[in-house]
Amino acid sequence: MGINTRTMATNIHSGSQITHGTFSTVPRASLGYIGAIALCLLLGTTGCNQPQQSAVVSSSVETSPAAAPPPLIEATLAGDLDQVRSQLAAGTDPNLVYHTNTALTYAARDGFTDIAEVLIDAGADVNWIDGEGVTPLILASFKGHVALTQLLLDHGADKTIIDQWNRTALDYALRRGENDEIVQMLCMH
Repeated sequence: MGINTRTMATNIHSGSQITHGTFSTVPRASLGYIGAIALCLLLGTTGCNQPQQSAVVSSSVETSPAAAPPPLIEATLAGDLDQVRSQLAAGTDPNLVYHTNTALTYAARDGFTDIAEVLIDAGADVNWIDGEGVTPLILASFKGHVALTQLLLDHGADKTIIDQWNRTALDYALRRGENDEIVQMLCMH
């Protein structure tokens, strides 16, 4: 299977992706680290650098693709508010990282506003930037989660952050049209 160089890796050592303007396909087995560096140099280095992470120091969980998520992430993915509260009460870092994402990132993606609020109250970073340059606000906006978008904005989410595809939360909301509630919210905030 080949890799479309239009969605090639940004963070080469972790396998995240970036966009380039070409459409050639490179066989996956032939790419490797040196090949990916050469390809980035050929296509231009924009996006070949690791996105800046927020200043909040967080614990990290090294995982293989088959590793089970840590309990806080698992509870968030399941939408289990009580278990999220339990994990936080037990001292779990609300900024715990699993596959470059935090529990708030997953809550924003899945529209779990109540879980997002509990995580934010526990100190979750509303401006966490994952391996693809995506923030919780970008995900909530992209998915059309109105209440969650408002919650994030109310807690200082930065609407100017640009992901690896050079889009902001507003760019994703505008896909639903200028009259979209999230578009209006982002423009007013």
